[in-house]
Amino acid sequence: MAEFQLYKKRDFSALMSDTMQFFKQFWKNYFRNYVIINGALLLLMCVLYFLVFKDLFKNIYNPGYATTWLTNQNLPLLGGGILLFILVSIVLSIFSTAFPMVYLKLLKTKGEDSFTSAEIFDGIKSYAGRIMLFGIISLFIMIPIGIIVFGLGALLSILIIGIPLLILALPTFMVWNMQAMYVYLEEGLGYFNALGKGWKITFEKYWHVVGAAIVSFMFVMIVSSVFNMVPAIMMMTSVFTSGGRPEAMTMTPTMLVFYVLGMIFSFIANNVLYVQQGLVYYSSQENSVNHQAFSEIDNIGKDEE
Repeated sequence: MAEFQLYKKRDFSALMSDTMQFFKQFWKNYFRNYVIINGALLLLMCVLYFLVFKDLFKNIYNPGYATTWLTNQNLPLLGGGILLFILVSIVLSIFSTAFPMVYLKLLKTKGEDSFTSAEIFDGIKSYAGRIMLFGIISLFIMIPIGIIVFGLGALLSILIIGIPLLILALPTFMVWNMQAMYVYLEEGLGYFNALGKGWKITFEKYWHVVGAAIVSFMFVMIVSSVFNMVPAIMMMTSVFTSGGRPEAMTMTPTMLVFYVLGMIFSFIANNVLYVQQGLVYYSSQENSVNHQAFSEIDNIGKDEE
């Protein structure tokens, strides 16, 4: 099996093709370890989602049902369930974000996919604290910036110019955040220095990087929408067959299962986006320091020996 090159200068087409090549080459090892490490948390989140919200979603479209549902609940038990769901979601988000970062780092150091889930888990543990800290700081820094940018885009959309701004704002913001996180974790820089370097990486090859992110983001959205479309069609069918009565639009257990499956596949599909952003980061490293040339020189030396 040919060695996968992390350090490589990439344009839009290379980012797309190398992302596909990565999963073509490593998908068995990657997703096997992903399920071993994240599978239990993912299932626990889905079970909590089902238990806490099933009755609400079952009849959420019936007038006044949400209020009735809330008053009939054991509020301490409901609050505890929601809190546990949020905590599991946070832990799963940390693990899902760290997993591709650790996998790529191990691929860089070992050059093959022979590493075990224990090695990946140890790497995730080493990243978890800084990912949590990055997320907490971002709540007070990145989120307000995002609100300002999207608010400005909404206002400017009246003048047409805001429409392309809104279209580009989300992927640009996402790429900037992901690159800043890579810098923060891999290079150990402070938060604001990481933001600055992440900004530089984002705009180094802006149209290539953001364009690839948009395509990958659309892939994730399509995968999620496939599962979400089924319950939507079932609900609309129930309205038509009942003579157009809105109260007939209920959330059945089958519909909820499709929503849960959508959540699972969304987490899995997001790996495409995360891995691609890792390739963007290592490409930026190659642009500043020619790692590939050094690697070739080292290989020549080994061959001579």
